[in-house]
Amino acid sequence: MYIKVSEIQRQGLDVVATRGKAWIPRVLEGMNPYPLRTCRMLSAGLHLALEGRDIFADGSFVAEGDASCDRCNEPVKVTMEKEFQAVLVPRDRVPAGAANVELHEEDLDIGFYDGAGVEVNDIFWEQVALALPVKLLCAEECRGVCPSCGGNLNRGECGCPGETRTTPFDILKKP
Repeated sequence: MYIKVSEIQRQGLDVVATRGKAWIPRVLEGMNPYPLRTCRMLSAGLHLALEGRDIFADGSFVAEGDASCDRCNEPVKVTMEKEFQAVLVPRDRVPAGAANVELHEEDLDIGFYDGAGVEVNDIFWEQVALALPVKLLCAEECRGVCPSCGGNLNRGECGCPGETRTTPFDILKKP
């Protein structure tokens, strides 16, 4: 959904109130949700305010996705909730040679927009990507799979003889 800068009034623009909630489930369409198989937006809110030509975005979302546990490969439902703030500045205000400038922590909330407006979906895509978990686990105490037979150790011991091959590292197992 594209919002023109001219649509943002002095008091700001509540995107959901002016556009309706019907667009929320479609916000993440086309996004590569890796490491999730699927990702859908359950709720979202976004308020845009204009100060000069800078756009201040203040929002929140709840998204849900399906994935596989990184240890045992069982299905996992992942819920992400996040509140965020970002500043979008016109791309023509980027100083020459800015590609070689060191970023500081306060610079990470700054984004850029081209033309006469901003694409709201891009704002949410970035925030969802930042909220994706690094490691997906079905439970913190997940035991994973047996390295020999591949049995799920969360369901009980597999009963296989275990590793019987010798490796150069076997010497390290001896006391």
